[in-house]
Amino acid sequence: MAFMATDSVKLLPLISMLLALFAQQAAAWKTHYLDWEIKNATLTRDCHTVSVATVNGMFPGPIVEINEGDTLVIKVTNKQIYPVTMHWHGIRQFHTNYADGPAHITQCPIQTGGSYIYEFTVDSQRGTFFYHAHIDWLRATVHGALIVHPLKKLPSTYGKVEQEIPVIIGEWFGMPANQYEAGFLNTLEPLENATSITPTINGYPGPKYNCSKGAQVFKVEKKKTYLLRIINAALNNDYWFSVADHKLTVVGADGNYLKPFTTKYLPLLPGQTTDVLVTTNQKPGKYYFGINVGPIPIVGRPPPRIPALAMFEYEEASSSASPVTPKFPNNVTLKPLNQYVAKLHAFGDSVITLPKKLNKDLIWTIGTAWVDCKKPEPCVQKVMGMIQNISFDDPVGTSILQAYASGANGVYQTNFPDEAPSLKVNLTGTDPHYRNGTRGTRVKTLNFGDNVRIVFQNVFAAGILDHPVHLHGHDFYVIGRGYGIYNSAKDPKSFNLVDPPAYNTFGVPNGGWLAIQFIANNPGVWLLHCHFDRHKSWGMEMVFITKNGHGSAQSLAPPLHPLPKCTAGGLP
Repeated sequence: MAFMATDSVKLLPLISMLLALFAQQAAAWKTHYLDWEIKNATLTRDCHTVSVATVNGMFPGPIVEINEGDTLVIKVTNKQIYPVTMHWHGIRQFHTNYADGPAHITQCPIQTGGSYIYEFTVDSQRGTFFYHAHIDWLRATVHGALIVHPLKKLPSTYGKVEQEIPVIIGEWFGMPANQYEAGFLNTLEPLENATSITPTINGYPGPKYNCSKGAQVFKVEKKKTYLLRIINAALNNDYWFSVADHKLTVVGADGNYLKPFTTKYLPLLPGQTTDVLVTTNQKPGKYYFGINVGPIPIVGRPPPRIPALAMFEYEEASSSASPVTPKFPNNVTLKPLNQYVAKLHAFGDSVITLPKKLNKDLIWTIGTAWVDCKKPEPCVQKVMGMIQNISFDDPVGTSILQAYASGANGVYQTNFPDEAPSLKVNLTGTDPHYRNGTRGTRVKTLNFGDNVRIVFQNVFAAGILDHPVHLHGHDFYVIGRGYGIYNSAKDPKSFNLVDPPAYNTFGVPNGGWLAIQFIANNPGVWLLHCHFDRHKSWGMEMVFITKNGHGSAQSLAPPLHPLPKCTAGGLP
């Protein structure tokens, strides 16, 4: 039916109202200008005094709080000896691919004395995120919380929140983390004089460790609800989180809402964030909360078994009350982890029904293998991380994004394989298909809008070991998970395509498989890697290139600021 002139007149007030609402909202959006220096600070934790890289001298770095729709403009100046980049973990960077941050993937590193401006708008995302250095192991101390408050109110499932408390899980090394990393690159064991790894809560190990000044104390009131925004910024361990004598209500993860459920123990893999509610419904007193090593510890020297703790102290508590210490599952028990994962379902506006028709249906192996060393590496063969039995080599003297955008040849190959060499894998010992791996800079190209499913099959898993895979530029949906060898005829029948939880980091279980699905709706170059830094250092990563779609809205945008210059000498 055609519109009459009178219909247009009737529409004018509605259009005017919508434009006014948009203008009002646009006025509410803010641009935040921050000036950061990556510089050394001398700090002492667990009796070890070390000069470490920090953001503005802080460990963890400053908390960044913005609203959904706001823009961040952050000038990062490098004033320490190692090259550095910054990544905004979980932020999709739509149209701002050059601000994503992984070294030699989207930019070359910021050299000593240099600067780079990261500018991006956080649109259609809200929740708990974090930022961290994305080169070598600098993120051990160069990291901090990034909180994005929603345009709309929090879902009713959050209830009335008395206070929001960021809780950042970290790890302290008894030497600069990059030196510690050097001991892992060409051997199975760390440096001979390496010290143990000490877990931290908001930068401190707490009262169970030597040279500690006691627990950080958070005053709470009885019968109130507190929102804990928990971030696992640690490098090489999964952790259990718990609050003594209190239940945790899980409501969100990785910036997405979850159907609420209660748990005693919260598993957190490196790179994951989780929003939990704690209601102070216990007898007024002092209650420790914190972390201990999760079910998948680092290989090599034994990981710490002593929990890092902080404290909730009720306002009504007696000053003489003895603190209660939380209990944790033992670090070789997988049952609590499996029970937790089984409860994960999307909620509210995070619910999506995934399309069944796939453009890419991929089965990839992930694990470790032996490869030949290259000069100047001081070895003949060494263990490296693998995806599809390929260890990723960073390009030299450029980044993949810069090469892709400029059309440069010889930087990478587009022949990353779709299928695994074999799924008849011996998961209890060395398998001939995966005994020896290859090395290269090989990428996988996608068309804009592709519906992509990847099944990761864990192989060569030594001991209790998982792989927390992190995908840049996207959230993915966790549709299935299991142990043993993936069965392509049977296992897809159990996939959850109705309300799968959305994450940007999730674990491929030890001796098992993980199925994820995502839409390639972000043009540009995006890294996928294991978020154990040891494994990433070993090359357990790969790169997607999503081609442009139709028009500027579906195309890669140019950098907003001059990029750091690439060094002619190659890495770093």
